[in-house]
Amino acid sequence: MSLSWLIPAGILAAGLLSWLDLFLALSLLVVLYDTLQAAGILLLARSGLQRLRSSAGAVAAAAAPTIAVVIPAWNEAASLGATLDSVLAQSPQPSEVIVCDDGSSDDTLVRLAEGYGLGGQGRLRRSSSHPSLQLLTKEHGGKGDSINQGVAISTAEVVLILDADTELLPGALAALEHRFALEPGLDAVSGTLLPRCPANLQGRLFAGFQRYEYARNHLWRLAWSQWDATLIISGACSAFRRQTLLDIGGFDPSSWVEDYEIIYRLQRHRRDRGEPCRVRVEPALAVRTEAPGRMGVFLRQRRRWAGGFLETLIRYRPMVGNRRYGVLGLLYLSHNTYTVASFLYPLAWFLAGLALLARPPAGGLGGLGLLALISALVGLLLTGLSLEVYRRAFGRSEVSVPGALIELSLRPFFYIPLNLISHLWGYASSLSRRRSW
Repeated sequence: MSLSWLIPAGILAAGLLSWLDLFLALSLLVVLYDTLQAAGILLLARSGLQRLRSSAGAVAAAAAPTIAVVIPAWNEAASLGATLDSVLAQSPQPSEVIVCDDGSSDDTLVRLAEGYGLGGQGRLRRSSSHPSLQLLTKEHGGKGDSINQGVAISTAEVVLILDADTELLPGALAALEHRFALEPGLDAVSGTLLPRCPANLQGRLFAGFQRYEYARNHLWRLAWSQWDATLIISGACSAFRRQTLLDIGGFDPSSWVEDYEIIYRLQRHRRDRGEPCRVRVEPALAVRTEAPGRMGVFLRQRRRWAGGFLETLIRYRPMVGNRRYGVLGLLYLSHNTYTVASFLYPLAWFLAGLALLARPPAGGLGGLGLLALISALVGLLLTGLSLEVYRRAFGRSEVSVPGALIELSLRPFFYIPLNLISHLWGYASSLSRRRSW
């Protein structure tokens, strides 16, 4: 949906309305748009829930594929052991487990040698205690390059990419195997991320917000997958058909968000050939992953996400609003252009509040108060409904209605301002090409 028509309309309205009336009118439009969007996502997600239920006991259409787990690692000595243990404890076992060490300078290699029999010389080493486990050592070139090199030496049909600080929950590989067997034409599958933060006060605060944020994100992906319009999957846990990765040239090591950019490229690759791009969400492919538990770490992560989002959207701008890409181009990507600026809306509310404190309008705050009340009521209703769909689809008990209401109430005063700062920082970094992790 393009909002460019609001600019001339706003100029015209400015001559007829006071600044407060204009702000209220634009606010009402945004609230209406967001409400319709949320309701649409909810309906699509319910459709996805029915699809998941119908496929739960379905007979596989093809033989189970072989699966390789590729783990890119850079200075992950503290967490890599737990990740490997969670992979090696899966049933069925993956045919290959490939750790790609990206030039670590800590004792990652020492711990791998001592704990998993991955010592010795050479660029590619095999474990003396775990037949499927291999270690590929390389110079530091980034996560995308590490994944590509791991995929290159793999011989499996499906590659599961797992961050080195991310642990597979029991049954994850069995669910992934079943999902690809059900849909032989499947390109990729996104996992379910459960955030884990330090147990201190700040960590628990960030964990609470991210738990519900991740739930909303998973529901969003489930919804858009019903129209084969998925544009983002979980970078910490995602699976691809290996041949698909080879066909599109693998991950882009130069991208700030390689896991995001590759889905844009995959969608374009398929649709330019008149083929559907099938990317699914698998609730049972569940992992616990390290999430930012401190403000500085959170801001840097979200800065990269925001900057990478803008970078990728600019790079693939010919797809935006393009009928050739169907729902993806006309709805999802057009919505993304709105998303670039929508994060500024809380800032507009903040500035309007300051202006009102400095010079209250003669007619009082009835209009703003009513709009805030409507927004709150609609938000509560949609939050409750969405949470129920999420719990049914993903089978998670970590989220609850009371917790969601608390998160919803506190979000404008803590989480939204932090995201506002990180978005501004990320956009500025992307446009000035000053990228860092």
